[in-house]
Amino acid sequence: MEIVMARIDNRLLHGITASQWAPRSQAQRLMVIDDETAGNEMMKASMKLARPAGMALSIIALDTAITNIKNGKYGNETIYIITKKLQTYQRLIQETGVRIKAINIGATAQVSAEAMKERTVLSKFASFDSEEMRIAQSLCEQGVHLYVQYLAADTPHDFSEYLK
Repeated sequence: MEIVMARIDNRLLHGITASQWAPRSQAQRLMVIDDETAGNEMMKASMKLARPAGMALSIIALDTAITNIKNGKYGNETIYIITKKLQTYQRLIQETGVRIKAINIGATAQVSAEAMKERTVLSKFASFDSEEMRIAQSLCEQGVHLYVQYLAADTPHDFSEYLK
């Protein structure tokens, strides 16, 4: 198994992730890792409608992803992962040893104006709280390249710009 693309997107699988990022990844499998979505049949059904043609689709909880990866379930498949949170990637790496070369920070959860005062703004669509900034820095130190880019046509911004 090789993770060829990893993205943070609060909407998970939708038009942009399916039509712009999935083809760019050239992955065989798109893996949505989110506990809430994995447990909601209505949300899963709507995401299945957005599945890019020619790609297998897994919509699973984080613990299931960890178990599947440890057990070698995906063999030699190339994988494009989408999650809502950076913490998901941190656990995947820590608990499975899987190599993730880069993480695309697309869109994070929207928060109130008051909560934004406590966050680092990364783009019009993304911001991190202090815990996420700490995790991001740790991942960078482990050799994971983090970059901010919402649309495939946008200019990517290296996350190190936000650590200064």
